[in-house]
Amino acid sequence: MFKISILIPTFKRPVLVLEAIASCLDQTYLPFEIIISDDSPDDRTAQAVEELKRGTHISIIYLHNKPGLGQIGNTNRLFETAQGDLILLLHDDDALLPIALDSLVKLFAADPDLDIAFGKQYIMTETGEVSPSRSEYFNTSYFRSAAYEGTVLTSLEAGMGQQFPNNGYLMKREIVEAIQFRAYGFDAELGNGCEYDFGLRIGIAGYKMYFLNQYLVKYRVARNSMSSSLTDDSGYQSFRILRNFIADTRFGEAIRHQRLRERAPIAITQAVNTGRRKDAFTIFCSEWYRSKILTIPGLKRLGYMCLVKSKL
Repeated sequence: MFKISILIPTFKRPVLVLEAIASCLDQTYLPFEIIISDDSPDDRTAQAVEELKRGTHISIIYLHNKPGLGQIGNTNRLFETAQGDLILLLHDDDALLPIALDSLVKLFAADPDLDIAFGKQYIMTETGEVSPSRSEYFNTSYFRSAAYEGTVLTSLEAGMGQQFPNNGYLMKREIVEAIQFRAYGFDAELGNGCEYDFGLRIGIAGYKMYFLNQYLVKYRVARNSMSSSLTDDSGYQSFRILRNFIADTRFGEAIRHQRLRERAPIAITQAVNTGRRKDAFTIFCSEWYRSKILTIPGLKRLGYMCLVKSKL
């Protein structure tokens, strides 16, 4: 019997975090504990969680950070607090499907050498509506399809290509005792790229991963999410890291090239938004974007680089 700690970092989302917690309590394999670490400046989330605790026998631990610790400190505090054998990180605006823990635990029971397991993510709107077609496209682009089920990709390839997701994975607790979120890496500040850096370093470390070709998580794409923020630089950071990365594995270089081509457009835009205009021009003229320069999107992006001021 595995003891599972579900970890939820949150910030000013008292309604959505309750939905996330509710999905954890609705599991066919119940967690050992649910830990919420809250960076909110007010007590609305604290009050909401306190009400929820009265209706369950599952241990719900609430941590309030005053002042806030930021994404890195908030997440690492959760890693340090967890007491379960296995841990699952869940964003405060996402949700688990009822079979998620049960499906993943069975993989660990079948293979004692397994370190990490994860499945597919449904894409849902701000109001919680799931888009099957968008979800299938999203997962396929991240190598989450039948062709890659199991351990087809190496851990390095899974981390680099983001088959390893940004949340909803189940892993042995000792992994986060060795590898945590960090603010600086690959010779520069990581900005919003700390999640990508975390997954890539886990891949580099060689932990055994298993991809289950089954939907287990609902991933919310909302207007106020980090990925839609004008100050977000996660796409730029992953491009920056991969640009000089060497992946000497069977699929490594092909995955790296694919990601660089996909990331180049958003990397250019985010570089401009965050005050890295010189690097934006470098990416624009690189082999990863050069073929698009004379297209309509390319010319629009050139105008954006020349005319738009940094959002910082």
